[in-house]
Amino acid sequence: MSLLLLFAPAGIQAMSVETLPASSIADKTAALNGEILGLVVLPITRRGFQYNTVPFPDRETYEDGSFGGGIFSLNVSGLTPGHIYYYRVFVVDSSGTTYGDWVSFTALPDAYSVTISGVERSVDIIHQSIVIEDVINDKQNTLSFSLMDRQSLGVPDPDDEVVITLSDGTIIFSGFIIGVKPGSKQKTGLVLFDISCIDQVRLFDRFLVHKTYEGMTDKAIIQDIVATYCAGSGITTDNVIEGVTIDQIAFNYLQPSECMRKICDLTGRNWFIDYEKDVHYFPLATNLAPFNITVSNNEYTDFTLSKDASQLKNRVYVRGGTKLSDTTTYEEKGDGKKKQFVLPDKPHDITVAVNGVSKTVGIKNIDTSGFDYYVNFQEKYVEQDAGAAVLGTGDTLTVTYKYDIPILVAIEHTASISASGVHEFAIFDKTITTTQAARDRASAELTDYAYSIIEGSFKTMTTGFVSGQYMNIVLSEYGVNDDYIVQKVVARAIGGGNYEYKVYVASAKVMGIIRFFIELLEQNKNIIELNDNEVVDELVLLTDSLLNDSIHDNLVIDSAGPYATWCTDSLESTPTRAVWDLFQWG
Repeated sequence: MSLLLLFAPAGIQAMSVETLPASSIADKTAALNGEILGLVVLPITRRGFQYNTVPFPDRETYEDGSFGGGIFSLNVSGLTPGHIYYYRVFVVDSSGTTYGDWVSFTALPDAYSVTISGVERSVDIIHQSIVIEDVINDKQNTLSFSLMDRQSLGVPDPDDEVVITLSDGTIIFSGFIIGVKPGSKQKTGLVLFDISCIDQVRLFDRFLVHKTYEGMTDKAIIQDIVATYCAGSGITTDNVIEGVTIDQIAFNYLQPSECMRKICDLTGRNWFIDYEKDVHYFPLATNLAPFNITVSNNEYTDFTLSKDASQLKNRVYVRGGTKLSDTTTYEEKGDGKKKQFVLPDKPHDITVAVNGVSKTVGIKNIDTSGFDYYVNFQEKYVEQDAGAAVLGTGDTLTVTYKYDIPILVAIEHTASISASGVHEFAIFDKTITTTQAARDRASAELTDYAYSIIEGSFKTMTTGFVSGQYMNIVLSEYGVNDDYIVQKVVARAIGGGNYEYKVYVASAKVMGIIRFFIELLEQNKNIIELNDNEVVDELVLLTDSLLNDSIHDNLVIDSAGPYATWCTDSLESTPTRAVWDLFQWG
């Protein structure tokens, strides 16, 4: 057995390797550099690099051959933008493998920036974790992503502002962090944090609105809400388009976003606050999507369509709060004994006379003297002053007053009933205080649900889709030729500054703008005390032409117009009226 020993001549360094800084660094590619130093005695048959997101062998790139000393480079691809990568050089000869030290570089972030509280944090973001959801009205737009504090700038806090901007300057999200959840600890020693955010509505909703508006346009009301309750926030109303005059609307400690939804519920419009903090309020047909879908259009993929009749509603009852009746009169003869007279209703605007002579009226338990009669509103009676003479059998007490009438209307869609039969639905909302508001609420519900819900989705790389946009879809193979409303847009980062958008749409006739109101109103059902003898105050027939007009902001339903079959304030049931507890026509 013989042993061959190889020695480098005196003054000549034995072979070693050195890992050099990376070059040509891009978002997904980089050139890794290394150098073979000293005397190469044995032929080098392989040279390359090991690399990973932590200083631990995982992936490698190499080349085989017969190599001597000197600098060499190899390119790597498939990197994740914004990630830190560690790599080291290695060479292989017949004696084994020689390694260099680990060094690191950071792949360039995607071609957009992510700032948190004004500080650029793109390097810290796991870019393909970014998901943005833009949903029509019923809830705020959301952003979620994962973050590692590679720059040692600290972990973000709730209420820090987040802005994502594309390379062309387009802001695709701005809002505020609402949740920071620590996740797994990485091999680098850094913790992965899951961050959740909501849009500028959080800024919009800092204060509660407690105000009643009468005889004002929708635009004026919105502008006053922003000026009064969002002062100093930077929120503007440049894109609020005036539509209608609202007789009365009351907000009892509601967030501004809830007020906007209530206004849209009455007017059939849509709203959102954009990422520049400007409020948009508009008729649906005026806000167009970036493109329509046709057979010849190739800007979309994965188109799907479904039809759902489970939510069909074509006769809608709305039971609101109460309104005052016309003045009524109650009379009672004296009996020489009684000083307290019970009324059939809780009185409002009350006056009292005896034998045609007016008497003064105070409030029981508040006014204790100085009045002829005192009224107890809750117990529904009037009572003579303790020192007054009792009314005799020849005396007549006359009380005039107004009383509360429950607001109850019904609207039905004749074409839908003819096609699908009757599908009834009831809404309970005591905040509705006028018949017109109840009609508007029922009309809006029919606008959503008079037909089966036709919904679909598609994917696109085209930017600019926002919930509430209006688009036309004509695809003969699906039997589709209709106008649709964008219901939701989900944006997912796919690297290189690019996003894939999944767009959800629904037929404009069933746009679902106020679907979220259903659960809310059902929760309020038990708050309203129902009288078994309540009858529908008004029935309105809604036609297809009116339904289509509502999309273009032209829906007007007049109780005295051609679509009203009858109207009464009477509580007496007759065969021509709908009795509330039966839910059917008599």
